[in-house]
Amino acid sequence: MAKRRGNNEGNIRKRTDHSWEASIRIENDRRYVYGQSKKEVKNKLADIQNDIYNDTLVEQNDITVAEWMRTWIDCYTAKTKQSTKARYDQDIRNHIIPEIGAFPIQALSDLTVQRFLNHCQKNKGLSEKSLKNIYLVLNKALAKAQSKGLIKVNPCSEAEIPSYEEPRKEMRPLKDTEVPLFLKVIEEDEFEWLFFVAMFTGMRESEIIGLTWDSIDWDKEKIHLKKQLIRTKERGSRYVFTTLKNKQSRDFNVPPSVIKALKQVKAAQAEWKLQSGELYNNKDGLVFTNKLGEHLCTHTVYMHFKKIVEKMGLPEVRFHDLRHTYATLALQNGVDIKTVSSNLGHATVAFTMDKYAHVSETMQKDSVTKMEAFIAGL
Repeated sequence: MAKRRGNNEGNIRKRTDHSWEASIRIENDRRYVYGQSKKEVKNKLADIQNDIYNDTLVEQNDITVAEWMRTWIDCYTAKTKQSTKARYDQDIRNHIIPEIGAFPIQALSDLTVQRFLNHCQKNKGLSEKSLKNIYLVLNKALAKAQSKGLIKVNPCSEAEIPSYEEPRKEMRPLKDTEVPLFLKVIEEDEFEWLFFVAMFTGMRESEIIGLTWDSIDWDKEKIHLKKQLIRTKERGSRYVFTTLKNKQSRDFNVPPSVIKALKQVKAAQAEWKLQSGELYNNKDGLVFTNKLGEHLCTHTVYMHFKKIVEKMGLPEVRFHDLRHTYATLALQNGVDIKTVSSNLGHATVAFTMDKYAHVSETMQKDSVTKMEAFIAGL
């Protein structure tokens, strides 16, 4: 009579000419693995036995990638910003589930993930930023599955973002000679003061359209920035207030000219309120609105700005370049790099220095010229 195999002992048998099976009893259950050769299933069996010995064996489950991604975003993103969660949801619905959603999470390999990322780049034509966002959400979800004991390893850990050869868009701050022309062209424009404040504070577009009157300290001539207004990427998108990009509020002083511009805006809003009566509704206390007190849309601001720069013959300049213009002007006029970095809301001074290295180089050359002039005059 054949001896009955005990727990953790394996059994290997040939099924067909090109198929092998190995099984192992684990307590009251039996686990099966399959392969195209005896060596393959023997190695798989050894892996299971090694996991049992090291207490790293995970229970088998039939959870698919699609099921887990939905579970993850519903249960494990409570502390995530609403706008970020909306982006996660979009990437899951539009890319992850359609391509690899049917895979069981335990069968998902690093090769499958890599092929998925490569496919998104080559066949779907996604940008580098979009692909990085997709990888990020998949990696986060599978890391949680690993920590919960649903998978042994995270298959994203060995995958790589495919390389992109296309260059990043270069910043194009307004030059010294273009700044006066810009100010001249925006005179009497509907968004004159919005553009003015953007260029001389360096605030991001979402921070500008989300700026509220309670953020202005008139006496100290400071702005206390604590939120931004962004458009969500979910279905039926809408504008919502969220925390700032680095999740930290910031205080910064502004020139008297900016305070004067803000007072002009406040006076204009008072006039709009008189003209519109009950139709006027600025319930959030926004600084920049339309004539009915409603928030501005980024597309509307974009279209106005493009008309301005095209009129100047500078179609390549983007609204975000007003932020770069502020940083360049500030550094050229002697504002220290730490203050500029803080005003911009950068995470580190090193990031600011790297981003505006060209300005620092110009300033260093100018300092050499000034020093040489001083020496020559001795």
